[in-house]
Amino acid sequence: MKIFFYLSIAVALLLTQISGCTPIRKEIGQAIVRQSGNLPCFSIENTEKTRAGANLKAIEVIEEQGNKIWFAEFKKSPPFTPDQCIPYGQTTDVYPAKMPAEPLVPGQVYGVTLYAPMGKYPYEAHGYTADFCLLERPGQEVIVHQVQFDSKTSRWLREVCNTGMSD
Repeated sequence: MKIFFYLSIAVALLLTQISGCTPIRKEIGQAIVRQSGNLPCFSIENTEKTRAGANLKAIEVIEEQGNKIWFAEFKKSPPFTPDQCIPYGQTTDVYPAKMPAEPLVPGQVYGVTLYAPMGKYPYEAHGYTADFCLLERPGQEVIVHQVQFDSKTSRWLREVCNTGMSD
């Protein structure tokens, strides 16, 4: 019985290679969320690979339930480097909005993804992702906070967004 199982897997893999099907290749990197006025500004992690620039295709912000609240596609643009950032809701001729930005609510966690193709094939993608929120402090401006991962507890510290206190 095990031989039939392994043989069927081998045949399936062989057929996908013969038919020209290749698995989708995705890599995930970290997006960086900075402060720009009272709004978040989105960038990509600073690595050897990204310092040469990434050819961004789109930026998407979603709310906690997974609904898009802002989406922009990039037309031909120069490579995007870690020292650059895109303010939330800003659009230009280079990255026009496909979905206008909705207002951000302090205390709510949002997710951002910047999409960049990895190669000449459309099924290869590189995404830079991060979660963030806006913190409201009495008598102060709104603070943009990027949700951090706690390696000791192996979890994302989203509760900071609900308390109004940052690290």
